[in-house]
Amino acid sequence: MRFLCLHGAGTSGEIFEIQSGGLTQALESKGHAFKYIDGRLESDPEPEIKSFCDGPFYNHYPRDTSPGEDLTRAINYTMNIIHREGPFDAVFTFSQGAALAAAMISHHARANPSAPPLFKLAVFICGAAPYTSDGKEIMDRASDADAPYPLTIPTVHIVGRQDTLYPWSMRLYGLCDPARAEVYDHGSRHHIPFDMRNTEAMLGAIERGIERAG
Repeated sequence: MRFLCLHGAGTSGEIFEIQSGGLTQALESKGHAFKYIDGRLESDPEPEIKSFCDGPFYNHYPRDTSPGEDLTRAINYTMNIIHREGPFDAVFTFSQGAALAAAMISHHARANPSAPPLFKLAVFICGAAPYTSDGKEIMDRASDADAPYPLTIPTVHIVGRQDTLYPWSMRLYGLCDPARAEVYDHGSRHHIPFDMRNTEAMLGAIERGIERAG
C-alpha cells in the first residue's frame, strides 16, 4: 500500500517520519510506501520537540480553537497534493493529522456517495478532536440507522491512556464501524512508543487493518 502521512500540530512531515520510523521501516520492508507532507501553516513547535528538532514547524489548521474555514482550506490543500502526487491507498496520521484525515474521509463519502472511498484504510495515532469538514462542530454519529458511522472504511486506532487527547482519540474510534476497526492502547502519553513490545503490537494492529482493506 502507498500511505499518505499527515503529521501532528507543531511538527512537520520530517519529524513525523522520525517519530514513526519504528513502524514504517518494518512496513516498508514488506513493500509498503510512505509519503510525508507538511501542513499548510507555519507554526510554533510542540514544546516537547523544541529542544531537539529544527524547524520549520507546521499546523494543518490553527489549534486550540474551532478551526472553521481553516479546516476546509486544509482539506483543499491536502486534496490538491493527493491529485498531484497520488493515488494513495491509505492514510497514516498522528494527532491533528488524524482529525484532518477523518474530516476528509467523511466529507468525501458524503459528497461522492457512489464513488470509491478516498482511502482504503486509515491509521489514526493519538487522534485529536474530529471536526466536521466545515470546522464548526465536533463530528458525531449519524442518526440514520442504515449508515450510523461517518467512517466505514477499515481503521486502526493507536491510543494512549495517559494522553491528554485520549478522550478525543476514543471519540474518533466511536465514529468508525467497530466491525472494521482495530484499537490498541499503548497506555502511555501523546507519542509513538519505541519499545519492542508496543512496536510489535502496533504493527500487528496495522497489518490486520491492511488485511481488512484488501
